[in-house]
Amino acid sequence: MSDPVITPKRQPSVLLIVSLCLNLALIGLIAITVMRGGMHRFERHEDKLSLSAQSLMRMVPAEQTKIQAIIDAHRPKMRELRHQAMLARGEAFQFLEAKDFRADDFAKSLASDDAADAALEAETMTMTAQAVAVLTPRERADIAAKVQKPDRAGLRRFFRRH
Repeated sequence: MSDPVITPKRQPSVLLIVSLCLNLALIGLIAITVMRGGMHRFERHEDKLSLSAQSLMRMVPAEQTKIQAIIDAHRPKMRELRHQAMLARGEAFQFLEAKDFRADDFAKSLASDDAADAALEAETMTMTAQAVAVLTPRERADIAAKVQKPDRAGLRRFFRRH
């Protein structure tokens, strides 16, 4: 006679139980995150309308080629001015990190950084003015109605008590 084959009893593995518990905890954390945060993060917000040349191209597609030509004409100078502003800012940080810090050299580098930023801003405003000048009076009126007017909300946020 042959002996019957006895199959060993299967015992639950400790790793399996720990894995199942961790999965349940992870599901709980995800549920809490979704409940607290909600789905508002995934809602599409309205585009911020400004008077930049790029925004003008989106708002007035009929004049897109003219505005793009203005942008293309200003692009090399804008890149150069942006590069100069970055170099001036880097120079200011080099003076700040120097072991032999001199306040007057640092102040001069900050002044050159400010001048570079002002030149970049002036070129941006020139480009914007030229792009707005291309538009018809009706298009300018439509844009003026769409674009949010500047207010003092930024100052109020800046000076609020924390």
